[in-house]
Amino acid sequence: MAPPPGTPVFGAAPPGVVCRPRRAAYVVIRAANGLVAAIRVLDRDERCYWLPGGEMGSREAPEDAVCREVREELGRGIRLRGRIGDAVQYFPADETERWYEMTATFLRAEFDDERPGRGEHELVWLDVRRAGEMFYHSCHAWAAVRPV
Repeated sequence: MAPPPGTPVFGAAPPGVVCRPRRAAYVVIRAANGLVAAIRVLDRDERCYWLPGGEMGSREAPEDAVCREVREELGRGIRLRGRIGDAVQYFPADETERWYEMTATFLRAEFDDERPGRGEHELVWLDVRRAGEMFYHSCHAWAAVRPV
């Protein structure tokens, strides 16, 4: 299915490959100094950075998904501050060699004032000027540098 006109598309599947659709939601959280919150995931001895968020449940709204994912990944609560937009990312899942067509919704947020709990991943702060070389998905770099 083609994305709506004007939706940015990143990557492409090889010819003849059928992609599995995936709906996801991610959040851009900026510190006062302009750095962006990310999670670090070690993948095949390479450091990969992702915006907090992930796959949406079949009936889950993007807003609910990012709140749930940030709590799971970082042990933190967030306050949503608006919508950035949608983007499409094509990518392979290395372990299965399956390709995905991910339609991702990006939202803005800030951490709430609750005391952080224990999350599944480490919180890191990235310089958005280097976002393109640091994020695993190009659509994450696109969202991270969108104007506030």
